[in-house]
Amino acid sequence: MRKNVVFLAMCLVAGICFSQNQRIKIDFAGVKGQYGAVSVSPMDGGVTMSGNRIVLAPKKEEVTYTISGYFDGQIVNKTKNTVIKLKGAYLENTSGEAALYGEAKTEVSTSKGTVNYIVSQGDSHPKAAAVQCKKNIVFGGSGTLYVVGPYHGAKGDDVKIKGSGVFYFQGTEKGSGINCRSLVVEKDKNFTAYFLNSKNGVKADNTISIASGTFCFYDNGTALKTDTSQDDPKEKHGILVVGGTIRTHGNKNLYATEKDSFKARVKIVEE
Repeated sequence: MRKNVVFLAMCLVAGICFSQNQRIKIDFAGVKGQYGAVSVSPMDGGVTMSGNRIVLAPKKEEVTYTISGYFDGQIVNKTKNTVIKLKGAYLENTSGEAALYGEAKTEVSTSKGTVNYIVSQGDSHPKAAAVQCKKNIVFGGSGTLYVVGPYHGAKGDDVKIKGSGVFYFQGTEKGSGINCRSLVVEKDKNFTAYFLNSKNGVKADNTISIASGTFCFYDNGTALKTDTSQDDPKEKHGILVVGGTIRTHGNKNLYATEKDSFKARVKIVEE
């Protein structure tokens, strides 16, 4: 209760942008018929397509693959710093596994003017996500991306968000929109990110650091959370918001972290 009181004391009451009890719902099932057959460009020697699996394994780093159209299965990235650019793509996995899986650091980018989906549904493997990476994940670009998972929306090690696009992250009542070790947003990023209908909007094992961007947390259990229960008690944890805009609505808790480890230098807008 003390956390909520402190947090709400910082809030600036804004105009109501949706009616009472209204929730943002992502109609991912109703739109996938609008996407044609999947295509990958360039279709070089680093790309293998077999049934419901596409493997990206370029021989060098920092290769960009553009993906368009509908695909049901799993796309796997094996090479560090590969950029997966979505240009009107609907990537789905109906077996509960990740629709996009990174064995190395992976960047997901969206093309301007396009609407893209990465969706995983069905019986979830333990704590699976629609976008899942063993290493780091970067979300960027200037288009629109919906990430909807069977447990978490996105899951990785260190996660960054950049660019000027619009992102929607949705897990479940047991999972998080983004689950990670740390979330970092650097200065001068102009994106808008929504975290919807999940147990946690962002859950990081260590730290959350936000210096720009617009974050909208709607109808989550906890908007921002760092988790120390499984970590070395000497490990440093905390939430630091030094820039950007934070908007909230319908969250049970606005933050959860170690005592006195939440610091915000911006006003929080309660809608």
